[in-house]
Amino acid sequence: MPLPELVKEGERQMTICNACRYCEGYCAVFPAMELRRTFTKGDLVYLANLCFDCRDCYYACQYAPPHEFAMNVPKLLSELRAETYREFTWPAMLSGLFKRNALAVALITGASLVTIFVLVLGFIGRDVLFAIHLGEGAFYRVVPYAAMTIPPLVIALYGLVVFVIGAVRFWRETGGALSDVIDLKAFWRATQDAFGLSYMKGGGAGCNYPAASFSQSRRWFHHLVFYGFLLDFASTSVAAFYDHFLGWQAPYPLLSW
Repeated sequence: MPLPELVKEGERQMTICNACRYCEGYCAVFPAMELRRTFTKGDLVYLANLCFDCRDCYYACQYAPPHEFAMNVPKLLSELRAETYREFTWPAMLSGLFKRNALAVALITGASLVTIFVLVLGFIGRDVLFAIHLGEGAFYRVVPYAAMTIPPLVIALYGLVVFVIGAVRFWRETGGALSDVIDLKAFWRATQDAFGLSYMKGGGAGCNYPAASFSQSRRWFHHLVFYGFLLDFASTSVAAFYDHFLGWQAPYPLLSW
């Protein structure tokens, strides 16, 4: 659905929700919704990014299909959220990749692997590429340390820049104020909610996932992915400390930090 139609549909559904309020207190979306009588595009973008897609409100809603109101708040906010990712990304020319994500990831991954293989074959040589390497420093005999470090660092910095630009655009769109930034109590509460995935608990019973029954599995899957990335970052940082400060070259023992 095009963005203007999504905004129009979002205003319709949120107006009905605001009149009903059966789902009051389910998550952060509804208290924020109740502070408004009308819903601009910025309001809907803000609400969409408060939603964790737990789907509790959908299964509780008396106006969900086949009712003529056809209420489906999680689906609506999910589509709006995806549109915000596309709209606020940078550069704008890459925004179309969000609609063809699987194809883009497959092509970029394939091209990257071929490029790395060709570069290693051209600069390092066939004999080194297909040889068996053991002992200290073996990790870098096929792909040098600089080649492992500099390109990922550039990509990480680019990702950080894109994230910051997107956050600033989102902030402007949703009418963010400086007072919101310096409200440390609210910031700490939001941080706890985000890191603990509070709104995926469903009041303790969990989300309606993968079907109508309650389950904690979706919350734990999210925790495993997020904290898995943090542990991966910690492991890489320890390895950098080993290499730069202790002079220990990879590979490291399997059970090392």
